[in-house]
Amino acid sequence: MAEQHEESSGLIKTPKQLIVVVVIALFLPVAVAVLFSQLATGGRSSGDLSEEAVAKRIQPMAQVALAGAAAAPAAAGTSGAAPGGKKIYDGACVACHAAGVAGAPKFGDKAAWAPRLQTGLAALAASAIKGKGAMPPKGGNASIPDADIRAAVEYMTAAAK
Repeated sequence: MAEQHEESSGLIKTPKQLIVVVVIALFLPVAVAVLFSQLATGGRSSGDLSEEAVAKRIQPMAQVALAGAAAAPAAAGTSGAAPGGKKIYDGACVACHAAGVAGAPKFGDKAAWAPRLQTGLAALAASAIKGKGAMPPKGGNASIPDADIRAAVEYMTAAAK
């Protein structure tokens, strides 16, 4: 009996074809992943990577501030001046002081603000800047200048007088 060997009829017949298939198998998934990432991001790059730009993108959505100040309040809309108490209140303080979250005195609540007003604006501002109780320093936004925190305290205390 003579043995017969059948030749393999596979797609890869030479070592060169094997190398091509291996290279394609390694690089094709990477190329597809890159294309999908471009599709998903719309081709946008990560943008400005400066320290200030990154800090602005990751700042908290809401901030809490209890403030009082001895410094003169900055008028809203005044060129070159602090943005004003209302603007800081609306951006940082309203999250807790509008609803009285965690014992924060509500905006305009004369009874809640009365004992705090007795301590004076300087003491209230210092508490807001350094933090007190559940309120973190500067209401959780360390980038707010002290003068702006004082302006927000003056705005809130003026509404409670």
